[in-house]
Amino acid sequence: MLTSRPLESWGGPSYRRVLALVRAIVPAFCAISLIYLVNLSIEQFDLQRQLLFSWSILIILIATFKWQLIKRPLWRFVFILLNGLIALNYLIWRSTESLIYTGPLDFLAMALLFLAELYALTVHFLGMFVNFWPMRNRPAPPPTDTTAYPSVDVLIPTYNEDEDIIRITAIAATQMDYPKEKLRVYICDDGGTVEKRTQQDSRAAAAAWERHYRLRRMAKELGVGYITRETNRSAKAGNLNHALRHTDGELVLILDCDHVPTRDLLSRTVGYFLLNPKLFLVQTPHFFINPTPIEKNVVDIGNPNAENDMFYREIHRSMDFWNSSFFCGSAAVLRRKHLMEVGGIQGKTITEDAETALKLHAKGYDSAYVDRPMVCGLSPENYSDYMVQRTRWAQGMTQLFMMSNPLLSKGLRWHQRLCYFNACFHWFFGFARLMFYIAPALFLLFGLKIYHASISQILIYSLPYVISTFVLIDFFYGRTREPFFSELYESVQAMFLIPAVVSAIFYPHKPTFKVTPKRQTLTDESLHPWSVIFLVAILINVISIVAGIYKWFTYPLLRDTLLVTGVWCLYNLFLLMISLGAFWERKQIRYYHRVKTQEKAIVTIPRLHMEVEAEVVDISLTGMAIRFRSPCSPNRGEQVVIQVSDGWGHRYEFDAILLRIARHGQQYACGVELVLDAAQYANAVRFVYGDSNRWLGKWGASSKSRNTLKMLLVFFMQGLRAITLSMNMLLKKGGNMLWDLIQHAGFNLIKTLGTRSR
Repeated sequence: MLTSRPLESWGGPSYRRVLALVRAIVPAFCAISLIYLVNLSIEQFDLQRQLLFSWSILIILIATFKWQLIKRPLWRFVFILLNGLIALNYLIWRSTESLIYTGPLDFLAMALLFLAELYALTVHFLGMFVNFWPMRNRPAPPPTDTTAYPSVDVLIPTYNEDEDIIRITAIAATQMDYPKEKLRVYICDDGGTVEKRTQQDSRAAAAAWERHYRLRRMAKELGVGYITRETNRSAKAGNLNHALRHTDGELVLILDCDHVPTRDLLSRTVGYFLLNPKLFLVQTPHFFINPTPIEKNVVDIGNPNAENDMFYREIHRSMDFWNSSFFCGSAAVLRRKHLMEVGGIQGKTITEDAETALKLHAKGYDSAYVDRPMVCGLSPENYSDYMVQRTRWAQGMTQLFMMSNPLLSKGLRWHQRLCYFNACFHWFFGFARLMFYIAPALFLLFGLKIYHASISQILIYSLPYVISTFVLIDFFYGRTREPFFSELYESVQAMFLIPAVVSAIFYPHKPTFKVTPKRQTLTDESLHPWSVIFLVAILINVISIVAGIYKWFTYPLLRDTLLVTGVWCLYNLFLLMISLGAFWERKQIRYYHRVKTQEKAIVTIPRLHMEVEAEVVDISLTGMAIRFRSPCSPNRGEQVVIQVSDGWGHRYEFDAILLRIARHGQQYACGVELVLDAAQYANAVRFVYGDSNRWLGKWGASSKSRNTLKMLLVFFMQGLRAITLSMNMLLKKGGNMLWDLIQHAGFNLIKTLGTRSR
C-alpha cells in the first residue's frame, strides 16, 4: 500500500501533497529528458555511447525491480520515469532515423506500421501516467446512530435472464446489513414491458406476459418492489431512469441481475457519502466466480476471474488517485441528487455507465473506489457471448470518444481527461495488433521495406524498449496477470472488434445495446468456427518464415532485416497458436458454478448416530463437495445434516443427500446435494454469497504463481491441439465453414455501409 485516501474527502491534504509532487516532477522530468534526447540525436553520438546509455538505464530498471526498491514511493517514481525515458529514446530514434522513403507501397506499409507503434507508445505512456500512484481506501463506516443513515434504493435491472438468477440477487439484496426501514429493493423488468406484451408475435407476447406475472409474483413473495414500463426505449439506461422516477431513496445501489451482493456492501460504502457531500459514486469491483472462455479454454484456470482482476485490482485503484474512478454499470452506489442533475443515467452511448460518470466528473463531483469484492457475478460461458460483451464495450467507448471526446470535455480536470481518454483509446488496439501480425509477412513475402534498422540499432533502441515494457507491465500488473496474457486477450479479440469499432467511428449513433447472455451450457466440446481465421494467419506466418529462410541464403545483404522480421514472425506464430487454443470450447453442464474453498463443517449421519468433522472443498447454491474421515461407511443417497459457519461467525444447518462417494481407506470424498425449502434456500444464499471475506480470499489467491516457461509450454501444446482440430473441421466443412466465419465474425460493416449509402 502506497497511500490511503483521507477519510474527510477525496482531495484531502495527503492527496494534495502527492499530486503537487507529481505535477512538479513529471513535466520537469519529461522536459529535461526530451531536451537531452533531442540533443543526443542532433549531436549523433556514436553507437557505443548510445548502447551504454540505453542498457545502463535498463540495468537500473531491472535491478530496482529485482531488489523490490519500487515498494518505496520515491523509487516507484524513478522506476516509472526511467522507463519513460527508454520509451522516449526509442520514439525519437524511430521518428528521426528509421523512416526512410523507398517507394510508394513501401511508404504506405511503413507508415501504417509506424502509426501502430505510435498507438502502442501512446498507450504505454498513458499506462505509466494512470498507474503512477495506486490508492487504497481506508474504511469509512456509517455512524452508529442509524437515524442518520441515508435511504437506499436497490435497482436490479433485468431483460431476458432466468428467474433463478434474479431471485438469488433479490434475496441477497434484502439480506444486506442495513436498517430495513431505510432499504428498498426493486426488480426493474424490461422483459415484461407493455411493448413486449402487446407485440404482434403472439408467442413472444405470451412469453412476456408470463414473465411479467412470474416476476411480479416473485417480487411479492420476497417482499421487494416490481417496476416495469411502457416501452424498451434506451435499453438499460431507459430502464434505470424509469425506475429512478418512481423511487426516492437518497442513494441508489445498482446491481446487474446476476451480481449477487454480500451482506456488507452497503455498510462499507455508504459512509463515504456522509463524509464527502460532493461524492457522486462509490464503485466496487466486479468479482466473477467462473472463468472467461479464454481462461477456461486455453489453460483451464478456473475461478476466480483473472482477466477481470487486472482492471479492478490494479488499474481502478490507480484511477481512484486521479479522481477518475468511473461507474462500471453495476456494484456501485450513486447519490440520487447529483445523478438527477445530469438527467439520470446517460443514454447516448451503449456504455451508459462510463458516459454518466464522465458527465458527473465534468460537473466537478468526486468518485471513490473501494477495492474489496462485494458482489459475485457470472462471466460469459462461451466465446460468442464473450465477444458480444466485448463488442458492446468497444463500441460504447468508441462512441464516447467520438461524441464526447474526453480531451475536449469542459469541466474535466487535466488528469481526468487523460484517464478517460486512456479508457476510450484502449479499444483501438485491434488495428495495431493486426498491423503487428502482418508487418513481418509484408517484408518476407512481398519485399516491402517497412522497418529500416540494423542489428546494432535493434540492440541499442528496440530491444531495451521491448524489455523495459515487459518489466513495467510485470511491475504494474504482475500480481494479477501472467506473462503474455495481455497479448493473448488482445489477440483473440482484435480481429473481430475492428469492424465493430470502425462502424462506431463512422456511425457513432448506430450501435444498440445487447444484453450479454448468462448461464449458457455446453453439452459437448467443440471448436468455434471463428478459429479458421487464426489458422489462416498461422499458415501465412509459416510461409513467411520459409520465405525468410530462402532469402537468408539468396540475399545475404538483407540478413539484418531478415533476422529481425524472422524472429518477429516466430513470436507472432507462437501467439497465434496460443490464441487458437482459446476457440476450443470446453463442456459446461453445471447450472450453478462451484467455488473452490477450504472451510470447516460438521456432518451428522443419522443412520450411524455419528458426527464427524469435515472439510468443505467447494460450494455452490445447491451443493458442495466435502471430505471427512469415518470408521463407518456412509451410503450413496443417504440423508445427512451439514453444519457450517460463515466468516461472520453465523452458523447454518442444511439437510443434504450424499450423491457421490469416493473412498480411500477411512477417508471419504463426497458430493452433496442440499435439500432446500424456501427458508433454507434463503439461508443458502446468505451462506454462499453473503460473506465478502470468502471473495476477498479468492481474490488474493488469484495472484500469479505459475512457472512462466511451464505455462508457455502448456500454451504451445494446446495451440498444436487446436491446429489439428481446426484442420479436421476445415477438411470436413470446407467452404461452408469459411462462409460461417464471414457471417459470424462481425464483418457486417459492408452491409452497414451499403444501408447507409441507400
